[in-house]
Amino acid sequence: MEKPLLLYIFLFYWHFLNALFTVEAPQSLYTVEHGNNVTMECTFPVNGKLKFRDLSVSWEKKDELKKQVYALLKGEEDFKSQHSDFRGRIKLLKEKLNLGRSLLQITDVKLRDAGFYRCVIGYGGADYKTINLKVKAPYRTITQGVVSTGENKWKLTCQSEGYPQAEVIWQNREYEDLTDKANTSYETGSDLLYRVTSTLTIKSRIDEIFYCIFWNKELQENTSAILHIADSADGVLWTESRRFVGAILIVTASFGSVLLFILYIRKARANKDNRTPVASSSTAKLSKDKDTHDYRDASFEDEELKCKYK
Repeated sequence: MEKPLLLYIFLFYWHFLNALFTVEAPQSLYTVEHGNNVTMECTFPVNGKLKFRDLSVSWEKKDELKKQVYALLKGEEDFKSQHSDFRGRIKLLKEKLNLGRSLLQITDVKLRDAGFYRCVIGYGGADYKTINLKVKAPYRTITQGVVSTGENKWKLTCQSEGYPQAEVIWQNREYEDLTDKANTSYETGSDLLYRVTSTLTIKSRIDEIFYCIFWNKELQENTSAILHIADSADGVLWTESRRFVGAILIVTASFGSVLLFILYIRKARANKDNRTPVASSSTAKLSKDKDTHDYRDASFEDEELKCKYK
């Protein structure tokens, strides 16, 4: 009779302790974009200084099979039981545990990370909270192409990646719906992203525009691109002609600079040859001594006369 009584007393106090120890989730839903980081949080009561040896923290993902995301047992991290989906991308901010906050960070979020997570805390008592993580992947970048198939016929293509599956809507300049004339295909890869390719084949004149719109109904988001039908041949010729003219101008300018430099060198040499440094020196000296200049000229004339009458 004593054993059942002790069992009832133990169960009573166990539920009483658990009632005092309550885990809370400040935010029950997190939404993050594919490839970004997310930090989820649950809180628990800490009276005084935290005793790590008495603390156990566990984060689990509730899929068809329970996946261990992170485990801290009696103050020690345990990565042996961590599921391969989360290896290398999980971090618990342990410095926040002293404040009664269990912050789980997931980096480079994948689409497969979406789902329900259970934050379990054991510290004197035990409790848990469930948190929902949603992952979205908007169709932000649209790759487009315009190809002429002859006789004013054109093949317009728009391609993008995202999640969930999007609808592609086509319109012309007047916003008339041309979606029925388009062919749209869907592919999925290992990352679970949808690769959506939509092609519109249409007859149109030059200088016309069309719109392709990726409509994500679940996220209530849309991304659009404008496709412009232009005379691409003229554009190429114009571009090439500009490059050609530019090249001619550069060559001409370079040649002109070289020619001017050569002419400058020749002129400098010619001026150097025409100058007589000795005569200049004599002139400068004679200008200082005019009497000497006159005396030398008279002597030179006397010598000529002597030679003439000999």
